[in-house]
Amino acid sequence: MELCKHKDAEEYLRKLPTKMLSPSDCRNVLFQMAFALHVAARQLEMKHYDLKLLNFFLQSALDDSTPEYLHPHVVLRYGVGSLVFRLRMPPSSAVVVKLADYGTSVLGSDFDGQPISIAQFTTFENTPPEYFILGNDAKQGYGHDYFGLGLCMLHLFTGHCPYEEILEDVVCPQALKTKLRRIWNSKTHDIIKYAMMYEDSDGKEVEDETFYHTLYRFIVLFGMPENKIKGERSNNKVRRAIKSTILKPGCQDAIAFESDRCMFSLSTGNNEIIADARRRLEGMDGAMELLLRLICFDPAERAAPIDVINSKFMSGLLEGVDSASNDCGIIRSYMHYSNK
Repeated sequence: MELCKHKDAEEYLRKLPTKMLSPSDCRNVLFQMAFALHVAARQLEMKHYDLKLLNFFLQSALDDSTPEYLHPHVVLRYGVGSLVFRLRMPPSSAVVVKLADYGTSVLGSDFDGQPISIAQFTTFENTPPEYFILGNDAKQGYGHDYFGLGLCMLHLFTGHCPYEEILEDVVCPQALKTKLRRIWNSKTHDIIKYAMMYEDSDGKEVEDETFYHTLYRFIVLFGMPENKIKGERSNNKVRRAIKSTILKPGCQDAIAFESDRCMFSLSTGNNEIIADARRRLEGMDGAMELLLRLICFDPAERAAPIDVINSKFMSGLLEGVDSASNDCGIIRSYMHYSNK
């Protein structure tokens, strides 16, 4: 981190006067995040398993010999297949994004499709929803990173951590929590129990309740899809627990859920941060569509990094025929993955 002037992306956001990037800067940063993941998967078959803004470092793209007030725009050119993308950044927000912190990463494909283990439970608040739904049937693979990239995108557009900050006061209702506890202690889901239990300073086994709130906050923010996850058993116990509590009209949990959705639903919520993020996302062609593909309930349906790069949201970065002659700033090209 000491080699990157702006430290991690989360700290960078917090130091900005508005605590957030402009929508176009969000796109430039997200593109670089997706490109880093695409290259890591292509070259190393790497699954990171702990994607968040804290694990992306930002280096200045400026020429140190030129004062910022005199510095021209910086252009980063990325070749991907037959396409070339052009990220044009003003000096105030010209950054190179670097993926970091590989302590939880897995290289190669030996474990792809194998059941998840404790090692895949990294930052609890960023655990993908299929782990909670499928339990021991959930599989290792790239889906965890795709979901993490979606949370990074939401973090960029809100300027806040989705669960720990925006939904900090949203907690799982008691009846749903009780049912989830029973299910996650059963033999079909006990991988979750092992992940959430820890010893306190007195050596007593204690339950970390983060998982209850994380699943509930996901449903509050994005809704509960009707479609089943690939590999989901019929009559799934977690889905039944959700339907019989927060989705059951008239019950206490459902009343609390509707109140939370009214505030924090990404599609309709009136919380100031959520409503502003919705406006920003809907104001850029393809942005909301891409976010919803990244956080899709089913990992098999999520957008991969190459899908992010080739999405409608990124089409505004495509290099035009005459664009090279229109830029008089500093141009840096990354063309190793270009077919041109």
